[in-house]
Amino acid sequence: MLKAAVQKFREATVVRCQGRIVVGDACAILRNAVLSQTDTRMLVLDLAHVDRIDAAGLGVLLGVREWAHSNAVRFKLMNVMNNVEQVLELTKLGCVFEFCSIQDLFHLLHRSAAVPPWAVEQSSPADATDLDCSIEWQEVRPAVKKDNLLVAAS
Repeated sequence: MLKAAVQKFREATVVRCQGRIVVGDACAILRNAVLSQTDTRMLVLDLAHVDRIDAAGLGVLLGVREWAHSNAVRFKLMNVMNNVEQVLELTKLGCVFEFCSIQDLFHLLHRSAAVPPWAVEQSSPADATDLDCSIEWQEVRPAVKKDNLLVAAS
């Protein structure tokens, strides 16, 4: 089973994954977590706690990469280790993805927090004091089909 938690920092979103990205619900959970991030400019997938990925999981990562490209979202993988790293090397897909370190992520988030909101949103300079960088975690649940509609599982 895969667990995904979403953390937003202004225009950047980090999706922390835990478990296995394999065929079935895990792929749906990851896909739903990512595709629901419509208001982000950068998406980072933290794979530190992912212990396995299969061909279906690779397909989801490639689909997420394509979705990000189509929506002008910068997409990066972070903390790629062990089995996931081996699978990416074996399939020669390591060169397809962008990677970032934790240090890179902190640098990007710091830079994002340092930019006044009015510089990004082009609203009034009076908003410059509002440097809200709140953190909100969301637990992502698998979707299930009910009467041919996709709904979140409870």
